[in-house]
Amino acid sequence: MASRYRLDASIGQGGMGRVWRAVDEMLDRRVAVKEMRIDGLDPEDARTRRERTLREARATARIDHPGVVRVYDVVDEGERLWIVMELVDGRSLEQLLVEDGPLPADEVARIGLSLAGALRQVHAGGVLHRDIKPGNVLIEGVGQHRVMLTDFGIAAIQDTKALTMAGMLVGSPDYMAPERVSGHPQGPPSDFWSLGATLCAALGGGSPFSRETTLATLHAVLYEEPQLPYGAGDLAPLLTALLAKEPGDRPDLDRVTRSLTRTQVPAPPPPASPPPPPPVPAAAEPPQDRSPDPAPTRRSRALFLIIGGAGTVGLTAVLALLLPNIDPPDGRPTSTTSRPPTVEGTSRAPTESLPAGARREAGYAWVPPKGWERVVKTASEVHYTSPDGNQELVAQSALAKDDLLATWQKSERAAHQGQDYRKLRLTRTTFRGRPAVVWEYLFTLKGARWHAELLGFDRGTRSYQLGTWYRPESEPQARKTYEKVKSTFTPSGTSSPAGD
Repeated sequence: MASRYRLDASIGQGGMGRVWRAVDEMLDRRVAVKEMRIDGLDPEDARTRRERTLREARATARIDHPGVVRVYDVVDEGERLWIVMELVDGRSLEQLLVEDGPLPADEVARIGLSLAGALRQVHAGGVLHRDIKPGNVLIEGVGQHRVMLTDFGIAAIQDTKALTMAGMLVGSPDYMAPERVSGHPQGPPSDFWSLGATLCAALGGGSPFSRETTLATLHAVLYEEPQLPYGAGDLAPLLTALLAKEPGDRPDLDRVTRSLTRTQVPAPPPPASPPPPPPVPAAAEPPQDRSPDPAPTRRSRALFLIIGGAGTVGLTAVLALLLPNIDPPDGRPTSTTSRPPTVEGTSRAPTESLPAGARREAGYAWVPPKGWERVVKTASEVHYTSPDGNQELVAQSALAKDDLLATWQKSERAAHQGQDYRKLRLTRTTFRGRPAVVWEYLFTLKGARWHAELLGFDRGTRSYQLGTWYRPESEPQARKTYEKVKSTFTPSGTSSPAGD
């Protein structure tokens, strides 16, 4: 080893050995060198493991794919075994999640496509990885970066049991397929399961099977259904299939690739000229509601200053994007009297059946949370703010105009000027079985982080938009509240929320 490779510094260590940054002095290039631990239960077991490591390391070295870290050389020094690999200038997915947080669904889909392509080549070469996890996914560069699988150390130890090597757990239980935990035969579906758990981690920050103890984690892998991360969106059916307990129920790589391709949303090309700023209401203060409703508190007034003030872009993007180019329901002057507005400009009382406690607005009805502060912006745009100020709900109706997704994509490009704006998803979806658009993102306002989700859909000649934004620390209750309110949202002319 010393005659050709000079070890510079240790850059990582795991259950299978230590990784070094090194220099190949013969070819004058930087490399990564993994010092393998091939301890056995006895000398014969150690010899078998060494032979298997050499065989599969050489098989991995024959794989030529941009999604697989290249293996250059294997050095056998008797007591120690070294695998010389490509040195990747980047971060692992695990590091990225710790430092930057979870990724949006379209980016996760892109990473998944790269890994699926790599696995196709790996499996065709007769090799299983057996330890796919965020720590073994390397991401090089920025933008359209290269995604690579590394560390085939466990693939080299083809053992019928996961618990081996003098009581050590070989691999990461959070990402270990059930059949591997239980000691049953493994195959490509085992890698697919680990791929599914890794993509879940990319969306949510960690494996859906992670528990406080190893035994609890192993129990979850074997017997519990995964709780998919919030934001899985269109990836949810694929992730559920990949994490099926039975290997035969998991999709093959062709289906995985098709599903990920449908989910991946390519970034829009840069505009020829800077995009116009998002539309902003002219008033810096909310219009005064002349109804007997309670006057806005300082907290809600601050939120509206954010929404209406031209100088604050962060949440200007939130509602200006949520409510782009909104017209009153029939083009008449806005009215905010206490009399319930008529529907679609008619004087005839509507006859549709609404959920208990529904409040009629201009063009729709819904059941807002009790005790929340109501503020009327226009005849069709109404906001509700929670008592603690950590969540706000908004709904409105307008005349349907251009394609909603195209409109929001245009506004989303302008939203990048907002402070710490980060898109989680902007894609077509369904709402009660019909086409809709969902836009979800994060932003910072006055040092506070906010999470926004907007839903838009057309029914006939009208467009409806419903949304919320909340502080991330209140997410569980905020999500529950939003979903409950969303289930009651009823466009005018429908008989019930489920009947539109």
